[in-house]
Amino acid sequence: MNNDLSIQNLLNKISEKADEHAFQQLFEIYVHGLIRFTFAILGNKELAEEAVSDVFFKIWIHRAKIAGIENFKAYLYTSVRNTALNYLDKEERKKAVSLDDLSVSLPINEICPETELISKELKEIIGRAIEHLPERCKLIYSLAKIEQLKYKEIALILDISVKTIDHQLTIAIKKIGNEIKQYIEEVDSTDNFTVLLHLFLPR
Repeated sequence: MNNDLSIQNLLNKISEKADEHAFQQLFEIYVHGLIRFTFAILGNKELAEEAVSDVFFKIWIHRAKIAGIENFKAYLYTSVRNTALNYLDKEERKKAVSLDDLSVSLPINEICPETELISKELKEIIGRAIEHLPERCKLIYSLAKIEQLKYKEIALILDISVKTIDHQLTIAIKKIGNEIKQYIEEVDSTDNFTVLLHLFLPR
């Protein structure tokens, strides 16, 4: 369901008919990704959930206008980012905006749905490689790989350049790819290699 046409259809129903079922569907599509993102800024799950709820409450209140939003996904992430930052004091906000002091958690099964096809050992290696990425890298990687945001959308949300995003993703993919290649060479096996190739290795 999560494609531009389906999302626009939900937005139209909410905007024109105050359709509560469509609003619930919209909420369910985005809520988990938004909470992950907001948690990275706030470091508190309850506050992250509250920030996301605040944003959706405002969307419902101003629902008559939402069908005309050009990029609703980017709008959502930008809104929760700004709401989360408003929860922080001046010093904490400064750190969050820098992206370097955030705490990002990336569950491997969400990055790679094919994990049931991967050995437990390799799954742990991938998980560790991701965990060891710099926080800036990890956040950008999360938005690109899990949330499927485009580079321009991430740039808008985080207020950074597309060139920075490309650079950070290159670092992330190279580091993760190196860990995978090393494992494959050590066990002398190419099992699951094609499953992982398009997700982690540099092209």
